[in-house]
Amino acid sequence: MPVTSNDIANQAIVEMGGNQPPVVGNAPNFDNSTAGKALARLYTPCVATVARQWEWDFSRNTIALTATGNVAPFPWTQEYNYPPNGVQVWQLAPAVLADPNNPLPINWEIANAVVGGTQTRVVHTNLANAIVIYNNSPSEVTWDTLFREAVVRLLASELAIAIAGKPETSQLMLESGSAFESLAEQRQG
Repeated sequence: MPVTSNDIANQAIVEMGGNQPPVVGNAPNFDNSTAGKALARLYTPCVATVARQWEWDFSRNTIALTATGNVAPFPWTQEYNYPPNGVQVWQLAPAVLADPNNPLPINWEIANAVVGGTQTRVVHTNLANAIVIYNNSPSEVTWDTLFREAVVRLLASELAIAIAGKPETSQLMLESGSAFESLAEQRQG
């Protein structure tokens, strides 16, 4: 039987403890229970967080990028839409490799730009007709067992705070978040 987001969610509920009842439904449409409402908000971000930790082979996808139609900012010559189902871009490659045994590295950056009147994530490069290799967050059926366990444990941790958290735990998380914001501001300054 194929694994679903419901299986992952209910495994996280069991890991969390506290004898919570299982949820029904699949991400992002879990039931209307307290756990279901929390899972509707937490499931997808938890999966994306674990997916970004390492370049999991099972989540590798390759597609041709589509141009935004914008003029790329200096020093770039091309601006492409970020892959619509992309979690993280790993690298760009030319459509045809001149020497498959010695591919040259491609310079690129992730940025944001206004495309069609909407601010969106984009990829800048000097490579025309670029191919992107990226993490596309495939369905649970394809997940590596270690990836699944990492998602379950992070989700259980998040649910423990969301469902059965204590006020002092919430305050501690809020303060640690503020500390990271301050650190980020110092790095930018």
